Amino acid sequence: MRAAALLVAVVIAYSYSLSTLIRGIGLQTPLAYLALVPVISLVLAWVRLAREPAPLPIHDRQVDYIIGITFLVVACAVALLAPITLSTAFWLNRYDLLGLPFFVSGLVALLYGVRRLWALKVPIAFLFLAWPLPYAPLVGDGMRAFADMTAAAVARLSTILPTAAPAAGDETLFFVGRGASAFAVSIGSACSGVNSLVGFLLVGGALAYAVRGPARRRALWLAGGLVLIWLLNVVRIEAIFLVGSRFGQAAALDVLHPVAGLIVFNLGVLVMLLATEKLGLHFIGLAPRPDGALRTPPAVATVRRPAILVAAIALALGATNVTYARYETIAGSLGQAKLVPFDIRNAQVANWTLSYVAQFDQGRQFFGPKSTWDRILYSSTPEATLRSSLPVYIDVISTDDPGTLAAYGLQDCYQFHGYRIETTASVDLGSGIGANLLDYHNPKVGNDWSALWWEWPFSDGTKTWYERIVIFMAGGPTATFAGVEPTAQISGATRFASTDRFLYSLAQQLVHAELHRSTVTQ
Repeated sequence: MRAAALLVAVVIAYSYSLSTLIRGIGLQTPLAYLALVPVISLVLAWVRLAREPAPLPIHDRQVDYIIGITFLVVACAVALLAPITLSTAFWLNRYDLLGLPFFVSGLVALLYGVRRLWALKVPIAFLFLAWPLPYAPLVGDGMRAFADMTAAAVARLSTILPTAAPAAGDETLFFVGRGASAFAVSIGSACSGVNSLVGFLLVGGALAYAVRGPARRRALWLAGGLVLIWLLNVVRIEAIFLVGSRFGQAAALDVLHPVAGLIVFNLGVLVMLLATEKLGLHFIGLAPRPDGALRTPPAVATVRRPAILVAAIALALGATNVTYARYETIAGSLGQAKLVPFDIRNAQVANWTLSYVAQFDQGRQFFGPKSTWDRILYSSTPEATLRSSLPVYIDVISTDDPGTLAAYGLQDCYQFHGYRIETTASVDLGSGIGANLLDYHNPKVGNDWSALWWEWPFSDGTKTWYERIVIFMAGGPTATFAGVEPTAQISGATRFASTDRFLYSLAQQLVHAELHRSTVTQ
């Protein structure tokens, strides 16, 4: 019952996060098999407990409470506070999954004791592998290199098996069939078999924990499995070519392609399992000893009070976790950006006009050599529903290094130039996009300024870029506005209240227009 309660608490607290991993299995992405991590972790925990000696009774649980509650506090901080401070970066980097091992550690410490937590340190630490962020180098340059290697092998095979012909000038593109029924197939992303390799690394790493034998042979077994998985994926691609040349595009891409990867992955794992004894390796015994932990009472006799605490925290985290669905419009289930670049040179708000002001090349010294910084002047016409008597400026800073945006914040910049910060506030633009609102005074010219900005992630097909969108205007307290949302969020300063409401309303319309454009282009 205690183990079942622990599993139920995890499912409740991380229901949406776990469901996104499950949905990822069907995606053509290198990280599709990350959904296996929680299952593998559970199996490893069972294997470890099956060999654990009988625990001694625990009478003083102060250490259990201290450590368990500490882990739960960390998990709550990640789930509740990180979205507020990180905004869209929270879901792009999937920090929600980073809190999962801490939550499980806290549950084990409270329900079973610290000694059992120490025994399960490896299975619990394995949960960190469900976090997509550390795989970013693999998804970027590593994935492209692997796709090129796979395409080269397929091109070599095409000279022997004429089921497809490589395209001139593009080593990853192949033409299948002839005549009017011919179609093109591009070898890239998960099609090259990167997802199967990641999946085997996860499974193989777990099996290395359950297999006994010389370290060199275990490393050889893992390396051999990776090579086998890659070869099977080359065979998979050739099979798709063969089916396409014989039965057409629909049979190859709609019928065989969605299941072929899973078939070759399972086949490769099965072959390597059967090869363990051939390499002088053996699985550890899974049957518990007569006095093993699975046949003895737990060290902690009663957990009524900790169980109440666990239930309350699980429900609170679960209620928060389901709200992460708001990020679906900006990032996929594995954190991949879904937006398109912010279209600065086209008016997104009805009856507003714009004029291009300048591009600031000096921004590259702050935001990287590939960064861009553009500025436009945005003005409303009398026909506009949302109107301002004064124009606004919009800056768009684009960079592939999000750390530079964090290092060079607007508030620090304004303070450096001697501006007096009047008020600041964090506001929610909807769809998981958080923004910052800032009102300040320039004492050199005696003018008031207001700015609202947010970050906008987008993908160029190979990597994620980050844009900082800044809407700012001078003399806001002296301007007149119309069509402003009456419930628009403000910073709190009465003098800037109308300006803040206007900037918030304008930002919402811009975001809504760009989200619609991103949805249409997907």
